[in-house]
Amino acid sequence: MTGYKSRFNVSIAFAFLMMCGCEESIPIAESTPISDVDFSFLQASNKLFVSATVSSGYQGGSLDSVMVLWKGIRATNTGDTLRLFDDGTQGDILSKDQMFSRKFNNDGGLKNAIPTTAKDSIFFSILSLYGGKKQTVASIFVLGNIRPKLGSIFVPDTVTRPTANPDPNITNTVKFSVTASVSDPNGLEDIQRVFFRTYHVGLDSMMNGGNPILLYDDGSGAEGSGDLQKGDGTYTVTISMTENATTGTYYWTFEAQDFSNAYSDSVKKVLVVQ
Repeated sequence: MTGYKSRFNVSIAFAFLMMCGCEESIPIAESTPISDVDFSFLQASNKLFVSATVSSGYQGGSLDSVMVLWKGIRATNTGDTLRLFDDGTQGDILSKDQMFSRKFNNDGGLKNAIPTTAKDSIFFSILSLYGGKKQTVASIFVLGNIRPKLGSIFVPDTVTRPTANPDPNITNTVKFSVTASVSDPNGLEDIQRVFFRTYHVGLDSMMNGGNPILLYDDGSGAEGSGDLQKGDGTYTVTISMTENATTGTYYWTFEAQDFSNAYSDSVKKVLVVQ
């Protein structure tokens, strides 16, 4: 009986060893060192901002550098490679907080600048290097609403006020047209209004009660706003100046507003009434 027990115990022990030896070790996958990728299009200054949180070490290697591979509006574009910073410069806010950032101009310095007609998605990747090993995270952001943009604006430099009519019952007037071309990447149907405000320099005063004077893209012609073609992005208003108009120098400041209540950059024109 004793010998049987011994053989049984050895058999159990051997079987246990076999079971232990058959278990496979499952490696624990290390998460990506890149997280919290963010993007902003600062339309007022026409600048782009990219940021990402990047770990200082990964798989035994120390962080060497962080870059953005900027592809703009097409994922197939050859990217602009720009370094991101964590030293409180170049648009980075806090130094050494592991958030690497950069603010850069959206202009001809980029191969893949965002055009004024863009309205869909933009593409870029964040790259981090650890002792020569590269880690990459690709990102897609939707641009969303893009501000309208004013193009060419016509205001006469000088307008001569009409002379007084000898008949006190008749007021002489002179008419002239003011036009402004407007574009919006979200479509011209996204334009809510185009307008200007008028300021008299000598009087240091807003005219028309400070209220905006609207331009129209309604094609109503000479019988209406003076606009020649509806829906072409050129907005017009016909101004009637009477013999009682105040002479002097005026600043007319133009803006366009879309249905998301985003405004274009303002454009100032100078008009002299004599």
